Amino acid sequence: MSGAIIPAMFADLRATGVREGDCLVAHSSFKSLGLAAALPTDIIRTLIEAVGADGTLVMPTFTYCYAGITDVQPYNPQTTPSHFMGILSETLRSYPGALRSGSPTYSVAAFGKHARLLTDGKENVGGLGRGSSFEDAYRLGARILLIGVGNNRNSMIHYAECASGLPICDIPYREFWGRTALVERDGKAVEVPLDPDFPGCSASFGLVDEYLVEKGLMTLGRVCSAMCLVMNAREIVDAIAARLLAKPDWLFCDTLTCEPCHLRRKRLRERGLL
Repeated sequence: MSGAIIPAMFADLRATGVREGDCLVAHSSFKSLGLAAALPTDIIRTLIEAVGADGTLVMPTFTYCYAGITDVQPYNPQTTPSHFMGILSETLRSYPGALRSGSPTYSVAAFGKHARLLTDGKENVGGLGRGSSFEDAYRLGARILLIGVGNNRNSMIHYAECASGLPICDIPYREFWGRTALVERDGKAVEVPLDPDFPGCSASFGLVDEYLVEKGLMTLGRVCSAMCLVMNAREIVDAIAARLLAKPDWLFCDTLTCEPCHLRRKRLRERGLL
């Protein structure tokens, strides 16, 4: 297996509650760990060892290969790099034995026991909701670990919006991106339709922090120099979805130019839900 285990990091992961057998969905900042002498492969190896042979490590490798984006390259799960996901997600993507989902917009990389379950059959998944790897992780009772990043990077909250049943997730983050994606098949770019289930704006997702701490569903910890947030996917999705039914616009931002938040508010008002 590539990389070397970092004992201090391994001990900190145990102290935060990461256990053998966990399905661990990790969002991360490599720099936040403060491990200047460590290689990214060392970090990934340590995370894999922390969940053990019966566990699974999952990280986002999103590419946003929407057909409406100018000059977008077609998605190839073997070769297309992720965008804005950080070096650790990229390292897991190419890690020996890791699998990657076929979602041309919101793929994940996974290593371990449930890697195939989390990555198979995602070629037409449009977002982070129904049929996504995040729904699979929810059903597995995954643990979420945010390393040096906040809940505005927690993709499982997008799944909570979908799980709430509110009529908003067919509204994409950007209308001009379109509702199709480009994928590479037999060396050619092919446009494929996506399921009409899209993530919106995450700028206000930090609002869940106080709510989850109050309910005892999120704990704060430290891994090396990084502040970390740890939570159970099933617990936080159920709690956030219930809160959204009571206050449907809870997680919308107020930015004047935010297209999805304005369109989703408008939809809810039209349906008499606000």
